[in-house]
Amino acid sequence: MTDAAGDTRSPLEVMVTGVLTRIRAIAEDPAGRLTCNGLIEIVGPDSHILAILVFSVLNLLPGPPGYSVVIGLAIMAFAVMMLIGKPLRLWPFVGERRIPLAILVRMLEFFVGFTRFISRFSRPRLAVLSAPGLLPLIAILAFIFGMAMLVPIPFTNTLPSFGLAIVCVGMLNRDGAAVLVGLAAALIGVVLLVLVLWVLIAVTMLVSEVIQQEL
Repeated sequence: MTDAAGDTRSPLEVMVTGVLTRIRAIAEDPAGRLTCNGLIEIVGPDSHILAILVFSVLNLLPGPPGYSVVIGLAIMAFAVMMLIGKPLRLWPFVGERRIPLAILVRMLEFFVGFTRFISRFSRPRLAVLSAPGLLPLIAILAFIFGMAMLVPIPFTNTLPSFGLAIVCVGMLNRDGAAVLVGLAAALIGVVLLVLVLWVLIAVTMLVSEVIQQEL
């Protein structure tokens, strides 16, 4: 993509670079701190897809206990706000949680490079799959994928997070093929999660029956 000034960056690369520049300035301030709501203000209160993308990528990084739950709740909230056309804002329990600036800066630095790389392959195509009219459907699916991130089983939310991130990349770069690939990956992740939960429940019930028989 090339604009009148000769800028060959993709729309996503331009957005992420702008977010990184502002967060770097906060990180360089000794008293700098950033909450989830603060990150939303930087991303833009009407940038639902970009916010979901950033939080999906954050969920791919290691974090403290309960980290994925907070991320999943945030993504679910963003999805609902996108569906009803409301500006982004999180309730205090999630919105006032601090985000590690050093980790966020490293993630965004990597992400700028990633978007630069992916822009070599991601380009406007299959416009019908990235049209604005699909945003309500994307919001509903993002809500479902966010729910999958609430399950505290290691590695089960990796595919939903990754798939949702690819969907967002496709929507922002108007790349319908990326949207399709991302949806497939996220849906596979949800199916695997359901299978894991089913196996855990079945094993728990079996163990319970064995214990009862032994008593």
